Amino acid sequence: MSDETEVANLESRSAKHNSSNFYVIVFGGFMLAGLLCLAWIGRPPRPKMIGQPLPQLDLQPLVDVADEIDNQDIGGKVAVLHFWGTWCPPCQREFPEFAELVEQFHENSDVAIISVSCSGGPEFDLPALEEKTRLFLSDYATKIPTYSDSAAMTRQQIAMLSPDGSFGYPTTLIVDRDGKIAAALNGYREGEMEKLVAVIKSLL
Repeated sequence: MSDETEVANLESRSAKHNSSNFYVIVFGGFMLAGLLCLAWIGRPPRPKMIGQPLPQLDLQPLVDVADEIDNQDIGGKVAVLHFWGTWCPPCQREFPEFAELVEQFHENSDVAIISVSCSGGPEFDLPALEEKTRLFLSDYATKIPTYSDSAAMTRQQIAMLSPDGSFGYPTTLIVDRDGKIAAALNGYREGEMEKLVAVIKSLL
């Protein structure tokens, strides 16, 4: 056999081997994509927040309120839960709109407004949180009774209902008379509080 023939045979076998490898890689890619697709389809869906029962509240008095509050205290009422922080720029921009909502409903006994001042996590220094919150609220004429979520338990439970399992600031929930979440606003978007006012009125 000539050298040229041997080289040609080697090149032919190499081409077939490379072609075989190509098909194996392509087939493997399709198999991996299929398995990932099946895994995604098989994942249990996260619960949707809207329509879910409000988790158990674990809130303590902080400013202009004397007692703790739990789910029984707001039973049969439309409730507004507003989680915010003095340190949070979006919260600072949104708060005047929230204060207007409070002013509009604070004399309505069928509406429970729950303001929760947060540090972004467990409140390790409640006296400092109270001081900062009281100073922040002093700019507003309407008294806004405010609570703390000292162990962050309420926020953790609410986060479990969110699509991505996270909790951002500010967060506002509207809860209907049956104790189910009727609307949720995550983050600040100008004018969105007006839409929540419409939701509250529709639930009364």
